[in-house]
Amino acid sequence: MTERKRFWIIKCPRCQTYQIADSRNKSKTCSQCSRRFEILELAILTSAKDAREARAIVAELKMPRTTASEPKVI
Repeated sequence: MTERKRFWIIKCPRCQTYQIADSRNKSKTCSQCSRRFEILELAILTSAKDAREARAIVAELKMPRTTASEPKVI
């Protein structure tokens, strides 16, 4: 039996902040800019089975990307 992914990771159309949206809802209010938007009108970046997994995914997406060629600032 396959488990349905309940939480979607999306981006706010105004401020581009990563958001966690419950797939059972039709709309969401951005936690940063307070804009209300329809969830189904946006691209779903990825999904998660529970809120804990969704928070971990968002935290990973927010981490700055560094490469070996970039000097590390101390």
